[in-house]
Amino acid sequence: MSAEILAELSALRAEVADLRARSDIADLIVTYARACDVGNDPVRLRPLFTDDATWTCKGFGTFVGGDACALGLKAVAGEKIWWSLHNMISPQVTFDEGGAEATVFWYLWEAATLPNEHTGEAEAYWIGGTYDVRVRRVAGRWLFSQVELKLNMATPAAEGWVKKRWPDGTRKQPYFVDLKAGETYFWCKCGKSATQPFCDGSHGEGKVQPVAFDVAETGTYSVCGCRYSKTKPLCDGSHLNLRYDDSLLGKEGGS
Repeated sequence: MSAEILAELSALRAEVADLRARSDIADLIVTYARACDVGNDPVRLRPLFTDDATWTCKGFGTFVGGDACALGLKAVAGEKIWWSLHNMISPQVTFDEGGAEATVFWYLWEAATLPNEHTGEAEAYWIGGTYDVRVRRVAGRWLFSQVELKLNMATPAAEGWVKKRWPDGTRKQPYFVDLKAGETYFWCKCGKSATQPFCDGSHGEGKVQPVAFDVAETGTYSVCGCRYSKTKPLCDGSHLNLRYDDSLLGKEGGS
């Protein structure tokens, strides 16, 4: 067999391996979406993450470890997302040198039912965002090692994103606000301000004073409303008061 044919066969094998990997990663994304659409089923979600995986999203917090990713997402569904239909659109895969890991990007368009921030009643929402993800090949299977969901909007279907891009911030959920780099903001710490989440001077001469802060980059940030965040003034998901139930993964004891 000539060197030219051998080279062509090698190139074809590499192309087939690339296509197979892309197909497997696409299947991973769809499997994740289907698990999310049945209440973030942790039994279905857990096999999709590496043991050292992370999942993060502004307003929902960060989960570290495969178990925490599965159980944290389940807890989020119980607290905030009562029904969903995920549309994962146009995944773009870029393989690392060696082909054992890859960076993946895709768009999210989601129909969901969320509790109204004031009444607690079910409300129809449109959610739009993007996923920035790292995947790793483990024992022949592609798994999520890092997942970051970046929300661009979460708006009531009855109002639309022009009138209301985000839910109203409250003591039970964060305030999504556009902040500019180079400006100083004053976060209300006393909870009395009428211009939440920013100070309007309502604290008066009290001991609780506003917190000055700035941001490194211009963009949309989730600012703490519950005042329990460990990363104040920015939200870390503490308002969800999540309870991880290890028994959902067939493990004894909860945390």
